[in-house]
Amino acid sequence: SVKGLSFGYTDEKVLDDVSLNIKPGEFVAIVGESGIGKTTLVRLMMSFMSQKDGIIEFYNQSGESEIANAATREFISYVPQGNTLFSGTIKENIQMGNLAATDEEITEALKMSSAYDFIMELPKGIDTVIGERGHGLSEGQAQRIAIARALVRKAPFLILDEATSSLDEKTEIKVLEGLKKLKPKPTCLLITHRKSVLNYCDREIKIENKHLY
Repeated sequence: SVKGLSFGYTDEKVLDDVSLNIKPGEFVAIVGESGIGKTTLVRLMMSFMSQKDGIIEFYNQSGESEIANAATREFISYVPQGNTLFSGTIKENIQMGNLAATDEEITEALKMSSAYDFIMELPKGIDTVIGERGHGLSEGQAQRIAIARALVRKAPFLILDEATSSLDEKTEIKVLEGLKKLKPKPTCLLITHRKSVLNYCDREIKIENKHLY
């Protein structure tokens, strides 16, 4: 729940008195031009920055709520823009999402992110070593591993910031269909430029002129 949120990196506001309510289990798309404030909104939700005005809080189906702070990141799985993989094995990269994840849970996350098949074709499979920022993989392959890392976390709130932008449309659809089948169903916020993603969302919110529509 976002109420009366305003924020600016300088005296000029990026977001001005915006309010937003996302219900548990809802899939919501955030759209708008580049640099309009989509990622800023996500960073505020995750308490990487502090808003100038307004309240951001998380609540569950029982009505219990907590004001956004560093601790509420525990509820969130986040796939940011760009490549966030590190040097090491594919398995080690995925386990960063959940160090206690079992091999079965890792396999399930890889299948859901459409990464399993191409990984199994690699000489050492999931134990294949990749370089910093996924060196040795295509951008789309790296993105699918990052999505698997988020899924293995099994957090109730999932944020995908242009996280399927490097996937072809067929693979993107498979990933989105997989997300919709997750049990329990997470609340999902998708920042996107792609119209195809909107078909898998319950509603679309546009950021324009510092406001939400």
